[in-house]
Amino acid sequence: MFQLGRLLGRTIDVTSFLAGLAVLLMMSQITIDVAGKYLLDIPVPATIAMVSNYYMVVVAFLPLALAERRNDHISVELFTEGLPRPAQRHLHAWTCLFSAIVFGFLAFAGWEEASTKHAIGAFIIERAQRIPVWPSYYLLPIGSALMALTLLYRFLIYLFGAKSGLGQAEINTSADTRDEDTKIRP
Repeated sequence: MFQLGRLLGRTIDVTSFLAGLAVLLMMSQITIDVAGKYLLDIPVPATIAMVSNYYMVVVAFLPLALAERRNDHISVELFTEGLPRPAQRHLHAWTCLFSAIVFGFLAFAGWEEASTKHAIGAFIIERAQRIPVWPSYYLLPIGSALMALTLLYRFLIYLFGAKSGLGQAEINTSADTRDEDTKIRP
C-alpha cells in the first residue's frame, strides 16, 4: 500500500507541476499579448480562448489532489471541534470516503461530457480562427479522478492502519496539527 501511495504522490506532483507551468505560460501569453497589442498593434491570436478554455481549467482542476494531500482544503469545525480526537479522526476518514464517491461521480460525468465534446469536435471561433476546445473538457474528470483516488487512498490508510506513501501526514484533522495556544476559546 505504501508503494501505491508513493505512485499517487508522484502523480499529484506531476499534475501540480503542470498547473504551475500553466500559470507561467498564461502569464507569459497575456504579457506578450498586451505588449504586442499596445506597442506593435499585433495582439497574440487566441489569447482569450487559450486562457479561459485551457490555462484556467488546468489551474483550477489539476491541483485539487495537492490541496487534499497537504490537508489544505477549507474546513469548518464548528460542531466537530468539541468531539474527542479519535472521534474527529473517524469522522474525517468517513468524510474522505463520502467525498471520494462524490468526486468519482463528478469524474464519471465529466468524462462522459468530454467524450461527447470530443465526438462532435467542439471548438470556438476567435478572430476568425477555429480553436478546438474539446481537449480541455478532459481536465475536469482527470483532476476529479485524482482527487477521488487520493481521498479513497486516505480512507484505506485509515481503515487498514497502514503507513501512507503520499509524502504527507496520515489522515489528520486540523485540530490534530494545531498548536494548543492558537485555539480559539469560547
